[in-house]
Amino acid sequence: MELTELAAVAGTIGGILSVGAFLPQAYRILQRRSAADVSLTMYVAILVGCVMWMFYGYVYDAMALFWTNVLIAIIALFIAALRIRYGRGA
Repeated sequence: MELTELAAVAGTIGGILSVGAFLPQAYRILQRRSAADVSLTMYVAILVGCVMWMFYGYVYDAMALFWTNVLIAIIALFIAALRIRYGRGA
């Protein structure tokens, strides 16, 4: 396997893990109907970071990076909305 192929595999796996890492938190909030212990500031920071990476990916035509961060931003926005909705606990 060439280095570029290995990098493509690593990038794909990294993207999947990065997106998937947020799903257990969203599931737990929905399951408990409580997000009192979730940091809204953290998810706002993640959203801002994703927007920066999306801009970078767009400018440098790195579409895998762009779309990975779109997905992360959507999930982080969903978790932030859940935090606002369920932040005070059930």
